[in-house]
Amino acid sequence: MRTAGAARANLKTLATHLGLSISTVSRALKNGPEVRPETIQRVKEAAARFGYVPNIGGIHLRTGRTYKVCSILYAPEVGDYGEPGFLAQVESLSNGMETSGYNLLVLAQTGHQAPLDPVRKIYDQRLADAVVFSRTMPMDERARFCLEKDFPFVSFGRTELQTPHAYVDHDDERAVFDEVVHLARSGHRKIVLLNPAGGFNYVGLRLRGYQRALGEVGLPWDEALVYQGDLSVRRTREAIQRILQREPSITAIVCANQMSIVGTLEGLLESGRDTKRDGISVVGFGGMPFLTLAEQHVTYYYQPQSRVGAVLAKHLTALLNGEPAENLRTVLPYVRIDDLRVFRTQDEIDLSREPPRS
Repeated sequence: MRTAGAARANLKTLATHLGLSISTVSRALKNGPEVRPETIQRVKEAAARFGYVPNIGGIHLRTGRTYKVCSILYAPEVGDYGEPGFLAQVESLSNGMETSGYNLLVLAQTGHQAPLDPVRKIYDQRLADAVVFSRTMPMDERARFCLEKDFPFVSFGRTELQTPHAYVDHDDERAVFDEVVHLARSGHRKIVLLNPAGGFNYVGLRLRGYQRALGEVGLPWDEALVYQGDLSVRRTREAIQRILQREPSITAIVCANQMSIVGTLEGLLESGRDTKRDGISVVGFGGMPFLTLAEQHVTYYYQPQSRVGAVLAKHLTALLNGEPAENLRTVLPYVRIDDLRVFRTQDEIDLSREPPRS
């Protein structure tokens, strides 16, 4: 172990100590396939003993790489809605990148900033070698910017851009289609779909799944059963009360996120409705399951954000190592939980199957 005041160990220190060339030591520290496993082990043991740490400043000067990636946090969403999923995603993403020698930075996009602002800042100031962003739009300007600049990125969410790019997404269209068909075949005829405002790509996918399902089961399209707007708890509660006043025969509600589940349950209770007594089905989507109002029944489409973070890290690493973006496009299936009340008592959720590539 290096003592206080001792010179910082470098590649030459390790090479001299081990009787190896500097290039061999460098390749061994990177797990180079051309280096024998026993040599890699010797080099890493010596690096740990001498307290060797790569000189990132020197690497940046030689290669232009920062060995950092940046994930963009949309601050108002986390602040206003207490969305915990992002934190689980960040932890998993950070863990995945550290094994590849990269550090994760998190940059906040504030409410007054345009979505492109933080991406442009990362690129212009060379803060990171790649970026991750979410809340994608069909013709996302951040994705177009990165593609034009040849700046590596993985988006959490798809776009409709023709140029292939790396992404991880949930299979929202399939999940909504399957659930609405299930509800209709269980006897529901008035099924509400709640979607957020903002024109996000996944909003269109969910609406498409909803419309396809109506056609599949022979139910008419009714624009009055689709709400698109603010899905905070209060706004959702108010929207549900208005919808029930206008359409009292509604028996199923598909919620877009976790806060809208809470708002929907509050709106039902304040309207004198009960999911169990009145046979009203509430369906929600999310990545961090929580305990809902005690006796209310909720079906939950679950996508753990820790899994999303792990796949994002895998794609970022492959992209930075030269893998073509068209090979790094993953759509993750949701896991349907029939009763959110008992979700936390379940020992296992089957996430072992390999996610499909689009």
